[in-house]
Amino acid sequence: MKKVVAIFGSPRVNGNSDILLNQAIKGAEASGAKVEKIVIRDLQIAPCNACDGCFEKGTCVIYDDVQQIYSHLVDADGIIVASPVYFMSVSAQLKAFIDRCQPFWAKKYILHLPVRKGMGSANGFLIATAARNAGDDLFAGVIKTIKAFFHVLDIKYTGEILCCGVEEKGMVNMKRDLLQRAFDAGKQLLTW
Repeated sequence: MKKVVAIFGSPRVNGNSDILLNQAIKGAEASGAKVEKIVIRDLQIAPCNACDGCFEKGTCVIYDDVQQIYSHLVDADGIIVASPVYFMSVSAQLKAFIDRCQPFWAKKYILHLPVRKGMGSANGFLIATAARNAGDDLFAGVIKTIKAFFHVLDIKYTGEILCCGVEEKGMVNMKRDLLQRAFDAGKQLLTW
């Protein structure tokens, strides 16, 4: 059975990015995938301390909840990341998690070891929401961050759903086309 990891990066419970991610999860499950949802706000995550400890063996020397997630990332056939936009980037909680994936960078570029254990590439998708319409580059920082995250994990960036103008909690429920797009993205994730 194919495995999809859905990473939810918002501190808000049942917000717009969560609603869209849940639709994508339903789509992935409809395609026969087993989905594991990781809610970042529920985890204890210390920031990367730039100690370069991962340069020796490709493992992080900080022991917290992130240690439990590493294997899920490299075993997944697909990854969906959902986050609101905060100051032109992902949430602080999600960024701390991404920064703690430095051991994969060390494996790949310092130790020249495979990241995915011979499994090959997997597919990744981004869902990002924003309260206001702030110009064409509103999502540029989010996209660059997620593309870099996926690249380190040998995840193929297959696309995104970018939704702005959804400040109030649950507003996205009134956008049936977006809900359908999220469902379809989840359903098609492993076939792109």
